[in-house]
Order: sequence, then structure tokens, then C-alpha cells
Amino acid sequence: MKKSFFFYCFFLAFILLVQSFQCESPELTTAKLAIRNKDLDKAESNLEKEIRNNPANAEAYILLAEVKQMKYDYLGAAKTINSSDSVIKDFRLRIQAEQFKGQLWRLAYNAGIDLFNRFFSSKDTKFLDSAIAIFKAGVLVRPQIYDFYSLIAQAYEIKGDTENSIKYYELYTEMIKEEMDFARSYGVYLKMPRADLIAKVGKPVYTRGIRFSPDRDSIAIDKFDLNGKEVFVYSSDKVGFFTIFGWRVNPPKHWLNDEKEQPTELNSTPFGALAQIYFNRKDYNKSVKYIKDLLILEPDNAEANAFLVNIYQLENKQDEAIQFAKSLIAQDPNNKLYHAIYADILMQLGRYDSAIVEYEKALAIDPKYDIAIRNCAAAYKNKVALIQKRQVEENKINEKEYIGDLEKSAQYFERAKATARFTNDFEIYKELAEIYFAMNKQDELKKTVAELEALDAVIKDEDRENYLLALLKVYSSYLKDEKKTKAIQDKIESLKK
Repeated sequence: MKKSFFFYCFFLAFILLVQSFQCESPELTTAKLAIRNKDLDKAESNLEKEIRNNPANAEAYILLAEVKQMKYDYLGAAKTINSSDSVIKDFRLRIQAEQFKGQLWRLAYNAGIDLFNRFFSSKDTKFLDSAIAIFKAGVLVRPQIYDFYSLIAQAYEIKGDTENSIKYYELYTEMIKEEMDFARSYGVYLKMPRADLIAKVGKPVYTRGIRFSPDRDSIAIDKFDLNGKEVFVYSSDKVGFFTIFGWRVNPPKHWLNDEKEQPTELNSTPFGALAQIYFNRKDYNKSVKYIKDLLILEPDNAEANAFLVNIYQLENKQDEAIQFAKSLIAQDPNNKLYHAIYADILMQLGRYDSAIVEYEKALAIDPKYDIAIRNCAAAYKNKVALIQKRQVEENKINEKEYIGDLEKSAQYFERAKATARFTNDFEIYKELAEIYFAMNKQDELKKTVAELEALDAVIKDEDRENYLLALLKVYSSYLKDEKKTKAIQDKIESLKK
């Protein structure tokens, strides 16, 4: 009895072993051995043969995609792994395929950015062509991740291929439609303080923090559940407090949570690029459309506001610019950003008194709104310049007419430089030095110059020349200090060598 039972068990094990070998074809077995031996060409040819013979073999697709990735054929890997979608039935293989897609996207990003950098250092467009191919591979596996559309468009723009550039910039704007709707609905914008976001939309479901290293920014990832949609918002502490740099709305359900949480930066560049392209083509309606979209993401973008006003002026439609801003305020009268947009437009039109009114309305809503503080200071200063110009033309100099506005300008600039955003903005210190010189306030002038000089240690290399030019203006025009003027001139000359 025992003998027959033992024989039965042995026979069953033998049958299962034989069946397991029968399930795996010689091509698949050979391919696996070739992968182990790093013979990728042999592995690839056997896997391709296996797929031709057994087109429903999901494992073969995944292995072939991995081999193509190892051979740096990112586009081939992307096409292969996508082909597996219709044949995968096993849940384990589905997870494996999704993990591979996420990994391939990250590899494509790093490889593509490296090729971009190699182009900028060499100016050889072959690196751009390779970058485009790799980014397109990333788009194939993760079409919902919007980063690559803008990068592909930029590459085509550099190559002078405007049509393809437009195509991919517009694809980007289409891919972030839900993100734009979220921005419009909740008044969310880039560089918005994270605290303001939470005040608007409520407490997040959870928050996760990332600290990559002591010398890099911390990142906060907030997950919200809004109207049945998952929303992930990404913030960093670049300016001393957490500000928003991106968000993702309703990511695909099959994504792993790590992918949903992956910090992703929203980019306003496509909107600006499209606005410029259509402006050059004299398609002003489309240009205006994309500028308005840009202003949703960056409502304090003074250049975009100026661009909008310029288009309306070209078409003799200044009133439409004003009506656009008024319509925003009508939707949400307590939105500080909309008052700031209106103020920016009025400032571009030289209507400084009206601009000041709108900036101060924004500041009544949020007294710490740094952009409005700075721009209000500029509006008062521009108003003074206009008065002085008129007085010179009429030969009726009267300081009393504008001294109050000049003092107001100084007060707002002082408030601006006390904010985290503008504490290192040397242009503000230069403006203050000019105001205190005009008002003959020597103590304030000397204090401001000392603060301007103290910024030397934090000035970025790309801003160094402009910073030195600001100092040159102060030393030569306001302090009349020949020695310091000469020293700064020498530094500026040394930068040019």
C-alpha cells in the first residue's frame, strides 16, 4: 500500500515536471539563457520568434521589451511592452508590465535630458534627434505624463520645425486639461503658498515629505479627494516656505501609488511659446487664448500681461484687456490675483492711479501679497516719473505735487524687501537708493546701499553683471564715490574677459 502510494506521488511529480518543460518553448528557454549570459542579440531573435509562434505569450513580450531596453532601443521597448497589453491575463504579469513602463519612462527622461545637455554643449542636432526619439518612447508608455510633450516641442522649435513644435505644445495643453480646470475652479497657481491652497480646498487626505539631501529643497506631496477625483499637489521650500510647483488630477487608476505621488512640475512655457508663434503669424485670437491660459498658471506674470495688452493695442482693443480682467473679478471679487491682473493691465496702459487702486484692493484681501506690494511700489514711482515729466515740459517744478507718492513708493519697496520672495532682489534696493537720493534722505540712502552691498554673497552668477551695474549706478549717481565707482567698473570689465 505504502509502495503504491509512493509510486503514485513520484509519477505525479514526474508528470508535472514534464508538463512544466512542455509549457516553455525552446525559443523562450534559449532566450532566458541568453539573457543570463548577456547575449542580447540571441535573446532578442529568439523572443521575436517565440512571439511569432505564440502571439499570446505575454511573458515573451515583457522579456523582449526588457532586452530592447538593455540594448538602449527605448522606442522598440516601448512598442513591445504596449503590445503586451492586449494579451496579458495574469495579474502578476500585469503588475510587472506596469512597473516596467514606469521604469522605462524614468530611463527615457534621464537619457533624453542628457542628450539635450549634450546638444547645448556641442550644438550638434543629432543629439536633438536622439532626444526626440527617446522622449517619444516615454510618451508611448506613459501618455498621461505630460513632461515629454513640452520637451519634444522645444527640440523641434530649436530645429526650426515649427509645425511639429506647435503639434507637441498643443498636445501638452490638451494633456493638462484637468489640471487647468482644477486651477480655474480653485484659484490654484504656480508659486502659490501651500498654506493658501489648504485654506482654499481644505485639509489633505495625507501629506508626505521628501528630503533628498541637505543641499536640496524639501518637497511636500499632498493628496486631496475632490469631487471623487484624486488630486496630488507638489510643493517645495525654495523661497523659505512651501510654494506649489505642480499638481496632478485624476491619475490613471492602474498606476502604482509611487507614480501618482511622483513630483511633476507644471510648465507654462508651452502656452507662452504658442502665444508667440501665433502672434508672429498674426493669428491674434489664438495668441490671446494661450496668454490667458498662461495667466491661469502664472497670474502674476507681468510679461504675459504686457504681451496681452500689446496685442489688444495692436488691434486697438485696449478695452477688451480691461474687460477680460473685470470679468475675472466679477467671477470672484475676493480673489487677490484677479485684482493684481487688472492692476498689471492698467499699469501697462500707463493708468497708474487706477493700477494703485487695484493693487491696494489685492492687498486689502492679503496684506502679505508680495507681488502686489512690489508692483504697487513701482506704480507709485511710475506715477511720480509721469508728474516730473509733465512739470519739466511745462517748466513748473513743484516737488510738493509728488513727494507724497514718492514716500508711498519707498514704503511699499521697504515692505517688499522684507518679504521672503524679494529680500535678495537687488533691483528693489537700487530703486530705494534712487528714491532716497531724490528725497535727500542720506541716512536711509546709506543704509540701503549697505544692504545692497551685503547681497554680494548671494547673487547668482547669471545675475552678477546686472548686480554690478546696479552698484555702479548707485556709486556714480547717488553717492558720487569715484573710488567705488572705479572699483566696480574694473569688476564689470573683468567679467567680460
